[in-house]
Amino acid sequence: MHNAQFLDLTEFLHTPVSFRQLELILLDLPQKEVFRSGIGLRKSRKALIVKWIDADGAFGYGECSCRPDPYYSDEFLEAALLLIRRFVVPGLPGCRTYGELLALHRKIRGWPFTKAAVEFALHDLIMRKHGSSMFQHWHRKPLQRVPIGISLGIQPSADALLESVARAQAAGYRRLKFKISPDTPAAHFLQLRNQLQGAYISFDANGTFYPQHLPALEVYAGFDSMVEQPFPPGRLDFVAQARQAIPQLYICLDEEVKGMGQLISAQKAGALDELNLKPGRVGGLYNSLLIAEYCLQQGIPCWIGGMFETGIGRSLNLRLAAYMTQARAHDLSPSHRYFEKDVLSRPIEMDEAGYINPHNLPTEVDESVLHTYCLHREVLTQN
Repeated sequence: MHNAQFLDLTEFLHTPVSFRQLELILLDLPQKEVFRSGIGLRKSRKALIVKWIDADGAFGYGECSCRPDPYYSDEFLEAALLLIRRFVVPGLPGCRTYGELLALHRKIRGWPFTKAAVEFALHDLIMRKHGSSMFQHWHRKPLQRVPIGISLGIQPSADALLESVARAQAAGYRRLKFKISPDTPAAHFLQLRNQLQGAYISFDANGTFYPQHLPALEVYAGFDSMVEQPFPPGRLDFVAQARQAIPQLYICLDEEVKGMGQLISAQKAGALDELNLKPGRVGGLYNSLLIAEYCLQQGIPCWIGGMFETGIGRSLNLRLAAYMTQARAHDLSPSHRYFEKDVLSRPIEMDEAGYINPHNLPTEVDESVLHTYCLHREVLTQN
């Protein structure tokens, strides 16, 4: 599946681990502005933070980045809490190595975001306690700075769209990605052709288009830009239909790919030109590295996407993005793009040229922020 010359995780999977308890912290973090996509409105970031504490008292944090509703995937936060409580924690005392945690997760069908959060917490613990990580077993040279793109929500008017574009360009973002739906007036973008001249842009439909919307989709394809997840997950037949009707359509998949199997199937079906890789969506860091390495070897353009994560999830995504050396930009905006106050002791910052240093990220979690915006907190032990 991949060349062990570049990625061999066997040794890391034997890393010893122990378990004392998990803390589950459900947050509601205010956003700086309302964000609209084809899925709906988002006024705040509801996030589940998982804190793994081992037998020595060492700890690590992970973030479950699924939505509070089942509109992006079939997972949602309240159900994630239930799954961890009933089916994950009872098996954790028996996990003596990192690989045994992954084996426990494989027994649970589906639920990639939820399982990923637990794995992220354990990986963070190992990094804090031992200074080692899975990335050390990926023998590719990381970038010293990661190029950053911005995802712009659906705007109410052409003027509002123009204003959002101007702000993003002034901030230095390396790519402008526009959320769209069948109800979005494509004419607004045609009015902005001069403003967008020479810019790296793309469109993201979040699976809201159907075959009857092909005329509108053809307008976006006419920008010679990527269209991300135009059709609902599972409808590669729609992709085939669109390919025939709009030969120039360049497709990036997102929700469609929850693991290596879906990626290979889509590749063989000729249904993707590019991949938005979200570590939570594919079930964790281990799966993400396998998929990223596969894309590198197969020549599939791949970049790291986000789910409005707090600094906990965003930091891990940025570390992964550093190894995607062929990507032109990643959807990993700095903290101030979304939140007045992030959960880390200092914000993740982007320079004026649109880059973030993935090797100088904050690691300390501000427990006072967790306390202030906490909706629910529980401690689960081995007893």
